[in-house]
Amino acid sequence: ADEDAFFRVCESILGLLMLTGAYPQLDYPAVTVTASAWSASAAPSSAVPTPMVLVTKLSRLQLESAIQKHNLQQQASADTVYMSLINTASAFVVSGATESIEAFVELLYREHDSNGADQTRVSHSQRKPGVFVKYLSINAPYHCPLLTHAYEGACEYATRKGWVLDARNMLRPVRAGDDGHDIRNEGNNLSHYLLKSMCVLPVNWPVAVGCAGITHVVDFGPGGVCGFGLLTQRVLDGQGVSIICAGAIGRQASSLAKKTDLYQVCSSKLVSAVNWSDQFRPQLVRCAGDGSIHISTRMSRLLGKPPIMVAGMTPSTVSEVFVSAVMRAGYHIELSGGGHFSEAMLRDKVDKILKLAGSGHNVTVNSIYVNPFLWNIQYPAIQSMRREGIPMDGMCIGAGVPSYEVTNDIIASIRAVGFRHLGLKPSSVATIRLVIKIAQANPDFPILLQWTGGRAGGHHSFEDFHHPILDTYGAIRAQKNIVLVAGSGFGG
Repeated sequence: ADEDAFFRVCESILGLLMLTGAYPQLDYPAVTVTASAWSASAAPSSAVPTPMVLVTKLSRLQLESAIQKHNLQQQASADTVYMSLINTASAFVVSGATESIEAFVELLYREHDSNGADQTRVSHSQRKPGVFVKYLSINAPYHCPLLTHAYEGACEYATRKGWVLDARNMLRPVRAGDDGHDIRNEGNNLSHYLLKSMCVLPVNWPVAVGCAGITHVVDFGPGGVCGFGLLTQRVLDGQGVSIICAGAIGRQASSLAKKTDLYQVCSSKLVSAVNWSDQFRPQLVRCAGDGSIHISTRMSRLLGKPPIMVAGMTPSTVSEVFVSAVMRAGYHIELSGGGHFSEAMLRDKVDKILKLAGSGHNVTVNSIYVNPFLWNIQYPAIQSMRREGIPMDGMCIGAGVPSYEVTNDIIASIRAVGFRHLGLKPSSVATIRLVIKIAQANPDFPILLQWTGGRAGGHHSFEDFHHPILDTYGAIRAQKNIVLVAGSGFGG
């Protein structure tokens, strides 16, 4: 192609961009909300209603249910609202006429928690789902059928002006925003498809960027580390895809790669991302000594045992017979601190366990910090016993996580006498993040993050088993000294 052809294409593209702003504006001119209507709205006083609203914290299923409920109450199709953009698994945009969107937001506020109320002591199934709502600075309901008339007018105008692009002239594949197909298959009038894509078709960003086999994504947008690169990282986190923000320069605090990384010529220094499936999946290993095959995980490599454990619980793991039997079978178990009301009782129990289990075993004690009577007996006792050479290499703090400062002091103390790992049992997203913060402060000391939720065995938690881990999984996996241990109900 020559320079003239380049300018013709540029003219067509700029014309199409102009039409995507002009024609929707003709159908949906700017609406001024009266002071009385605004004050009567359930929206925050600082929010000016617009035809598009960002909704986060809800799942797609929850938001679709709310949209369906709103639409069933409407008499006219023009009052319908639509899910127009799927940005991530919990971030969406809903489009509609301004008055309809305002009514929809009021419905969300009535039926969901928009104030961030503390519901940690409320059973997960009984909670009001949290929601965050933000009106977008825009005048028309893009990416939904309400702009069909505007799209048709824009197509007619583009054809009349000769702003026609031929998809067969495209040399590189471009993925569609709605379903990820290659738009080179759109034929000899690509312009009409582009107008439809910008006005009517919804956007599904996870599908659009879900390309198999890619290793890097380059964001050439103007948002720096806060633009499409950040959005794409949230979608592709853990899939081994690195995000480079070509518009980001300087020392901006971010895990995203910057413009300098785009010009890296040494392959060994090329920024790379972790693939969780490769790094954390269980693997089979064969022992050189006897040829036996074992499961290898981060947990089994730390403990030298299979990646299944028996957690501390009174009265089950108080008995020396039971604890030693599990140890002889080759599994990790925690001796429960419950029932040991003096240092002499704890010493006697550990001695019985070691005699029954035989040589080569270590004891891990589960003690409860929130029980000051037992803690003040057991915590000094296990340190004294370890100094004397008694094989005790682990400790678990049950029924909640102590404060950041207290736990750091505990780690420093038990590490000084030879303990190799600490188990912590968070009960909510907040305490999971606390455990992550503690692990960051002690990067060379293994932390077993034991998560059960509140469904079974999690008597100190009101949480669902899955949601808190889904919310924090990326942060957990980013901390190399955390071993994630999961336990919950098995069937009935």
